[in-house]
Amino acid sequence: MRNTFLVFKRDYLGYVQAWGFWLSIASLPFLMALGFGFAMLAATSTPVRYYSVIEAGTIYTDQIETEFARSVSIDDLQNAGQNPEATSQALSEDSGLSLETYIRIPPPARDIDGLRPYLLGEQLVDGPEGEKPLFAAIIVPSDGSDIEYWSEDITVRGLRSTVSRASRAISRQRVFADANIDPSIIKEADDAALDVLERRIRTVQEQAETGNDVTVADRAPFFASLGLSYMLFFMVFSALQYLTMGTIEERSNKIFDTLLTSVRIPQVLAGKLAAVAGVTLTMMGAWALFASVGVIIGATVLPPEVMEPIQEGIAAVITPSIILPTIISFILGYLMYGMVFLALGSLCDTIQEAQTLLSPLMIVLMMPMLMIAVAANDPSSPLISIVSWIPLFTPFMLILRMPTDPPLWEVMAQIGLMALTAFLILWLASKVYRAGAVHGAGMSDAMSWIKGFLPGKKKQAEPVDP
Repeated sequence: MRNTFLVFKRDYLGYVQAWGFWLSIASLPFLMALGFGFAMLAATSTPVRYYSVIEAGTIYTDQIETEFARSVSIDDLQNAGQNPEATSQALSEDSGLSLETYIRIPPPARDIDGLRPYLLGEQLVDGPEGEKPLFAAIIVPSDGSDIEYWSEDITVRGLRSTVSRASRAISRQRVFADANIDPSIIKEADDAALDVLERRIRTVQEQAETGNDVTVADRAPFFASLGLSYMLFFMVFSALQYLTMGTIEERSNKIFDTLLTSVRIPQVLAGKLAAVAGVTLTMMGAWALFASVGVIIGATVLPPEVMEPIQEGIAAVITPSIILPTIISFILGYLMYGMVFLALGSLCDTIQEAQTLLSPLMIVLMMPMLMIAVAANDPSSPLISIVSWIPLFTPFMLILRMPTDPPLWEVMAQIGLMALTAFLILWLASKVYRAGAVHGAGMSDAMSWIKGFLPGKKKQAEPVDP
């Protein structure tokens, strides 16, 4: 035990005493704050763009202005906490939320050849915001053919979407007029539609205590499990870097020879796994501290509607039915992947060799991410239930399935299968680690060993000299 602790202490302090480690920890909240600041800056500093409409009358011109007036503004979004239902309704009415600012100006020319230098920026047009290039021109043919939207910038689509909505609105108005129908009837019909209330079936006792409305507390366990699955993935992915690179460095610097003279291999493996787990937990603990401070500050400045999901999510995480399987999944998942990383690192002298061996493992590690995306839409999917029986994927999938209340026997069976697989990987990885650390086996030996299991790759008998 003492030797294991010494290996743990050596590796752990070697990581956490480096200034780059703490810099990487501080970089995440800094980058998040920077990203939030950039998002706010982008929302408040969108450029003003000029556009022109060329048509015989003003039908489309007026309708485009009407569509812009119906768009949800930034102020509406900022007031969502005070009136979330109104904002949700506004967003669902095909309002075409747009952060760009467009100003209509008289067309400098009536055809595309005359408009070309203005659209290309070779000539400027004068408007309320000074001289600028003409961003777009909308030409409405008088013969009833398709509307033409001309612009040099094809990436910004806010104005084009507004023109499309205006065209559909005018088409509806014409159809209604031909049928002698008042267009306002459609809005009246929509307003009179019955709301669909989402209810959750509960027992009679639960219904009497909490009712049947679907609340934030009902949804919180799912979002909490989703976040925990991503956290486990991040933990495993972080361990890849520390375990593999550290082992390669020790092998290339001949530290193995000195280390193994006084410490047995199981003690070395246990100490290294514990050290990297401690580094990862230190990193997550620091971020949790930042998040806690943010929640405390947010509770004083944010409206209750915003804080409620956060508080319910925290409550869901500490629920025994979620936190206990999560802890077990974290431990066994880390052991399975961590031992593989250690074993492969012991066979490599350079980072390039490690990349060759780790590439297939990285593909396997990416599979849970795809499954997490599927589970985000349907955690009760049969596919998720089937994949959760694959031991390398079980740590991630088991966490995701817990809010759906899977049968207890399935949970216990999957944990048992995961533990058995972790023990098997631990045994095999110890053999590989011994071969690499003690006997100096390398990547070529590993590839030869793998090829021995492939059909047609059996070692051929050496030819006999005549």
